Amino acid sequence: MENQNFTATILVDQTPEEVFNAINKVREWWSEEIEGNTENLNDEFTYHYKDVHRCKMKIIESVPGKKIVWLCTDNYFNFTKDKNEWIGTKIIFEISQQDGKTQFRFTHEGLVPEYECYNACVNGWTQYITQSLPGLITKGKGQPNSKEKAYTIHEIAARFNELAQQEKWFEIQDELFSDDVKSIDPPNSPYFGYAEGKAAVRKKGEDFIKTIEDFHGAYTTEPVIGSNHFAVGREVDVTVKGHGRIQMNEIMLYKVKGGKIVSEQFFY
Repeated sequence: MENQNFTATILVDQTPEEVFNAINKVREWWSEEIEGNTENLNDEFTYHYKDVHRCKMKIIESVPGKKIVWLCTDNYFNFTKDKNEWIGTKIIFEISQQDGKTQFRFTHEGLVPEYECYNACVNGWTQYITQSLPGLITKGKGQPNSKEKAYTIHEIAARFNELAQQEKWFEIQDELFSDDVKSIDPPNSPYFGYAEGKAAVRKKGEDFIKTIEDFHGAYTTEPVIGSNHFAVGREVDVTVKGHGRIQMNEIMLYKVKGGKIVSEQFFY
């Protein structure tokens, strides 16, 4: 399986030091959305592409002009059963001189055909490693993912309403929530608790769904929009394990910052 790791080898005229420095400029060849430092040993940074993929990398080896290794410490895909497929894999850049030129060999150690994400990931890495990064090295300009458009609160509320009317609550989370979103229920709520982070908020919803024995109906109002918040009213009629049939009337308040929903708070 080790020999099945995805690899790509590129040859350029620039020096090993120039190649090393270009690789470290991750925002200029992978994504403008990179957050965190990307140049020194033990630096950690995060990558995300819309709500399709996000991951966290740590630089665990850095030898100037020779080698860089990243360790993936966290990962999420919205299109695979195992959302965490990259966790524990390594991104390796090996730099050497070949006949007066500089060769860099890219290996994603652990990215193997058995992974559900394999084809999509190979296509992505092929573009970044064989086109974007060489462009940065040889011409000073890569082809990274550009920064996402920051949607207005009116656009977010409209999209929220469109999905809410279809009861697509997990789609709302995937598309509109920030990575560090907070979900807040009333103190001492018998049904829900507090959750922080996209994965934890999703699990909170999934855990509640598992307790529903019968769904009798639900209705969500259209949003009322303020400057940084919007609110909707919601009525839910469900039979919940251990609680019997409950009819809940609530106000759901959402805070928007930077084009994403950063918190949801429920009043009932």
